[in-house]
Amino acid sequence: MGLNLPHFVIRPLALLAALAAAGPARAGGPAEFGLSELRAAMEQRGLSRQRLPILTEYSMVLPHDGFSILGNIIRGGSQRGLMYGLLEAAAQIRRQGRLSQAKGEPATPIRGIRWFVHNAELEAGWYHDREHWQAFFQMLARNRFNRFTLVFAHQTAYLAPPYPFWVRVPEFPEVRAKGLSDEERERNLATLRSIAQTAADYGVDFVLGIWEHDVQRGMEPSVEGLPPDNIGPYSYAALKMVLAACPGIRGVQMRTNSESGIPAARQTAFYRDWVFRALRECGRLVHLDLRGWLMQEGLFQAALEAQVPLRLSSKYWAEHLGRPYPPAETWPNYSFLDFLEKPGVSDRDRAWQFYWELWGLGSHRLLLWGDPDYVRRAVPTFTMSGAAGFEMDPPLAQKGFGNRPGQWGVFDASQKKRVFWKWEWERYWLFYLLWGRLSYNPGEPEQLWTGEFERRFGAAGADVLRATRSASKVLNEIVAVHLADPNMYIWPEVNPGGLLDSYQEVRPSDWRMVASFEENTTNRLQGRTSAKQRAVETAARLHEWALETEQAVEGAQRVLGDAHREWLGTKPDLQALALLARFHGRRQMAADHLAWFEATGDGTALYAARREAGGALRTWQELVELTTGLYPAEMAFGPDDVGHWKDRLPYLEHDMKLLEERVARFEKYGPVRSGFDFGGAVQEPKSPGYRQTRSVVANNVEPGFQAVAPETAWREGAQAGWLGQEPREAVALPLSPYREVRGVASEPGRLPRHALMGDFIAGAGPQVFRVKAEDGAYRVVLLKPDGTDETRTLAASGGVLDVAMPDGAWRISGVLVQGGPERRVGERWPRPVARPGLDHAAPKAATAGKALTLALRVWPVSEVTAVRLHYRPLNQLAAWKTAEAPPQRAVFTIPGAEVDARWDLQYYFEVLNSQGTGWFVPDPQMATPYHVVAVTVDTAPLPEGNGEKAGGGGQVR
Repeated sequence: MGLNLPHFVIRPLALLAALAAAGPARAGGPAEFGLSELRAAMEQRGLSRQRLPILTEYSMVLPHDGFSILGNIIRGGSQRGLMYGLLEAAAQIRRQGRLSQAKGEPATPIRGIRWFVHNAELEAGWYHDREHWQAFFQMLARNRFNRFTLVFAHQTAYLAPPYPFWVRVPEFPEVRAKGLSDEERERNLATLRSIAQTAADYGVDFVLGIWEHDVQRGMEPSVEGLPPDNIGPYSYAALKMVLAACPGIRGVQMRTNSESGIPAARQTAFYRDWVFRALRECGRLVHLDLRGWLMQEGLFQAALEAQVPLRLSSKYWAEHLGRPYPPAETWPNYSFLDFLEKPGVSDRDRAWQFYWELWGLGSHRLLLWGDPDYVRRAVPTFTMSGAAGFEMDPPLAQKGFGNRPGQWGVFDASQKKRVFWKWEWERYWLFYLLWGRLSYNPGEPEQLWTGEFERRFGAAGADVLRATRSASKVLNEIVAVHLADPNMYIWPEVNPGGLLDSYQEVRPSDWRMVASFEENTTNRLQGRTSAKQRAVETAARLHEWALETEQAVEGAQRVLGDAHREWLGTKPDLQALALLARFHGRRQMAADHLAWFEATGDGTALYAARREAGGALRTWQELVELTTGLYPAEMAFGPDDVGHWKDRLPYLEHDMKLLEERVARFEKYGPVRSGFDFGGAVQEPKSPGYRQTRSVVANNVEPGFQAVAPETAWREGAQAGWLGQEPREAVALPLSPYREVRGVASEPGRLPRHALMGDFIAGAGPQVFRVKAEDGAYRVVLLKPDGTDETRTLAASGGVLDVAMPDGAWRISGVLVQGGPERRVGERWPRPVARPGLDHAAPKAATAGKALTLALRVWPVSEVTAVRLHYRPLNQLAAWKTAEAPPQRAVFTIPGAEVDARWDLQYYFEVLNSQGTGWFVPDPQMATPYHVVAVTVDTAPLPEGNGEKAGGGGQVR
């Protein structure tokens, strides 16, 4: 508790101080580290510590990680808080030569970093090195991180399970790690103990991640003597031994789904009876960190009943890092599901702490990142609805995935002139600085990083920072607007987004704020109004960031030239990100044009798609030229997508071949009203599955054409089908594999080819193929596999068009239907409309069971046609509801029955205009694009009449 001490006057630039602990620096604990930093700062300033002592105190008034500096008294809410105060004092001495009043309180309680152990050869240079770990934890402490998780055995046989690599359990002498000597095992345990203790010395809670208790199906075990019936008892005994040997371990993080190696039917009993029990009986308080993805029924309840402190985590933006907020709607298992549920009977806290997993394992693996605006925007979301914070994966966190042999660094071995670091994580100093310092205090002044850029790059510091900020926006936006797989199997830094046909059909991962290519086309054709971001807006944004980055890089280059080591190790990443922005800007437009062509037959859109795809190809060629020989040729950071940018060039070249084929067909036959591709039976895509899309399950069908198999029979309501049961057989094309369609394979050998003409249906006699069509005259072209065709003029009657096959034996690859009644095509390009004034005061709280009224003021309303309110409980398993009102009185009432004590309330507005576009409130480019209102419980009796409908003239849909 703080003491009432007299005021001390501190003379500017003439501070005389004596530290409470003299002698050489040592890592005796967080406070000792802080004192050593302060002493070093004073010595650098040439300031004596004899005349005026610095006093340190613990204070019960301050939060656990909080500190204050008042006069020469530095107080902390704990050893860690005191360390932060001493570090701040040291920074003040370095910066200004004196102490100033300061106070620090963490905006985010849990501020964590997560690494993975994956590769014996790559880890050999640092894992057992105590100097490395001291430097690393000092960096985490200076940046205000308070947690570090080291994960063993993640989707790999390497160190799975890890226990035999640390301990030999007397009751199970037969369990051994293959090829590991007793001395190596003892060294491994000593290193683990040292890492955990070193973390504690610098105020960082060490969490041991054990993600596999057995190898997964199909993996070669790295442990012998461990049959399935022994895994439970063995894990119980081994975990207890490890915890006893490593007292610095503060928590254990468990993956509990099938990826843990434990079969689904056994998971609940295994963790309840053996693992949770070991934590409970280990003799000290150890947190259980439970990853919430795909838990078996009963497992979460078992964790609640385990009598150990429980933390539950879930993903922030799938297994990638998108925009600075959890998406308003996404794949539920890759988000927070219903984990933000609160006790419904009172205002008690949850029985567990919830924190966010900011996975960067998919998207941010190699290239530099640093955008302070992004972090500042993200920080408030980390404590949304009582969440406790975050844990994130920095670049290189999963370097060497799969224990692939070979030594490789960030740059190719020939590029040593670009290496300005001793430990590779030092290259990402800005990443750690921003995420740590701003998650502790989002109000940190810009000087914190601008000063560091000036120190590192001198007069070019402002340009390097400007380039870094712009370049750092690129990957996050690509993830938001185009994420082929929420898992980490797609690597956006290196993957071009798959083949163009696949790129076109992939949904945005922020699909409530961004329209897919198909959705945008359908909206324009059917006159639907939507405020969602369109491809043309995405492209403009990406090109703007590319230009900003390139101009700033040029400015820095003029000052620094090619002699500045850190600039040489920074510039290529910025250039690569600028090219990625330009590439995806062109590819977004290519896919948008192609979607329009397939829906309308508009040839100008096809030519535009070819132009944009050609520009994207040339940009990727520039990217290959930049990176070849610069970055290693065989980079591995995940299960798939191993390699280099040059390995993806064949996909883009293949796209151009396919587009040239479509242009040639268009120039030969003209616009097609409807097309049918004859071949074998195909699987129907399971919407909205991210791997069950047309380009994956039916890539042997020409895009924009309907698949027709011999058994495709005509029925009422169908688009087309055969009349009669005459014999027909198909010669089908094989499917191209998923990894090639998505651009993952380094050496694609089965890319889709000749989808329209490479397969066919064979039959005999004038069999009839019926097509749904408006009455009128049509031109019908029968395409044959030998490249010839047969053209007929036919009339549709009664809403159907009957196409007879040729007399005798025939083989048909496809049917083109052209002409017919003129179709009215909606306007494609809306006129820009200036954003009106939009004002909304979000309520601070709502009362469970009582109606909540929300209003949006709009001015002027001349171009605004309607305002929509979208709302739901803060639960990814709940459906969104929508109410609509006129802009003159955009007032909405959410019924009391839908204000649930168990969840806070999530909502946002969509403002629509006369051009079919609109705006969101809040604006996704400026803020978290939804409000979250805390729902509290009123202990007074609820008034009658809580069943009103959402109002303001609006109807809930």
